[in-house]
Amino acid sequence: MIEPTLPRARPELIRGGTVETAHGRRVLVAVDPITIGRDASADVQLHDPSVSALHCELRATKRGVVLRDLGSTNGTRVGAVSIVECVLASACSIEVGGSTVRFTPAERVSLAPNEETASALGGLRGSSSEMRRVYAMLRRVAATDLSVLVTGETGTGKELVARALHDLGARKDRPFVVIDCSALPETLAESILFGHEKGAFTGATARVNGAFHAADRGTVFLDELGELAEHLQPRLLRVMAERAVQRVGQNRYEQVDVRVIAATRRDLRREINAGRFREDLYFRIAQTRIELPPLRTRTDDIPEIVAEACARLGQSAAASRVAAYIHGRLGHYDWPGNVRELVNVASVLASLGDVGAGDLLPLQSELPERSKGGRTTLHGTSGSAPAIASASFASAGADADTPVAFALAKRQFEEAYFRDMLASAEGNISEVARRVGLARHQVRAHLKKLGLA
Repeated sequence: MIEPTLPRARPELIRGGTVETAHGRRVLVAVDPITIGRDASADVQLHDPSVSALHCELRATKRGVVLRDLGSTNGTRVGAVSIVECVLASACSIEVGGSTVRFTPAERVSLAPNEETASALGGLRGSSSEMRRVYAMLRRVAATDLSVLVTGETGTGKELVARALHDLGARKDRPFVVIDCSALPETLAESILFGHEKGAFTGATARVNGAFHAADRGTVFLDELGELAEHLQPRLLRVMAERAVQRVGQNRYEQVDVRVIAATRRDLRREINAGRFREDLYFRIAQTRIELPPLRTRTDDIPEIVAEACARLGQSAAASRVAAYIHGRLGHYDWPGNVRELVNVASVLASLGDVGAGDLLPLQSELPERSKGGRTTLHGTSGSAPAIASASFASAGADADTPVAFALAKRQFEEAYFRDMLASAEGNISEVARRVGLARHQVRAHLKKLGLA
């Protein structure tokens, strides 16, 4: 197999700096975030009871060093200003609780190009420097048995990272069990995770294995870990610490051999400071952290993602047309739904057929004017995703030039699309979710809305 040759990446220019504590310890601020806090796991540890366990973080970017408070108890201040997030442009003192650290900016420095040359890994797509860093990290971590916390905004591809870690590791031929923590029924959550004994509760007519038993010698992927109920967190910690599971109604523990990968769109460090997530569980799971970049920071990857989406639909010939339309009409859109939103947009456009640019008109009444600066102004109907196009064919009961016609056409397309996907996946919702690039609960919501549930 011949690998595609990619152009040699150019070095990135970033603005970094250093932070220095009162005791004279200096730490370089680069691309990877530097955490300041009271806990020993912090990159800059401050022995101050007024400092939160994980208080704030600094990260070098092209704009400068971004300082972000992590929901600390006593706040982060620059001068007299209490901040949530800011860009540090000059030397200053950062007050962290009752302590002070000194920040000194550096001149723009050249970040050496990443040696990773892949443009894809597993289901992930993109040859930007941000994604190549992710690929390089995945290859290193996959060879270990470390627990991994995958973070990133909704739609960035966190489950694809988990799957890639499993497929690249020594457990690839073993089970890969997915648990959506946001969809666990409260009364059955313990049983789903840890199993139960016969007679443990009303309706427990047989001994049942939980997710950790099912994944023995394989991988458990805990999606949306930030939604895990607080009463389940101590039990999960026990499993992580001792690799032992106790079924509901059982009086002994059984050993299991599993690797745990978790994902969340929440910042669990903020959840810790708010008292909603256990600090000790966080450090057990986040032995390694992989952060996925939002699509708005890597828009050069859009043509590759569009090409993959079109190929998945059997519409490869439409890829250049779809990419050109997205570039021309949505070039300043910041994609709040990230890759998942882009794939859905590309799928709709590719399925509309071979239409000219004049046939694809954005519905300005619904299109958010959302730029990469982050401000959003909505005209008319609110919504986080752009209305893609007005179809060039008529829908029953409406003029083809009206937004109503588009809505009907879109619904007709979605119904046919999900019917085909359900049929090809033999009704397996998880497989449908994997193929269409949505979370399982989102697929279920679509099916319910379309009457296909």
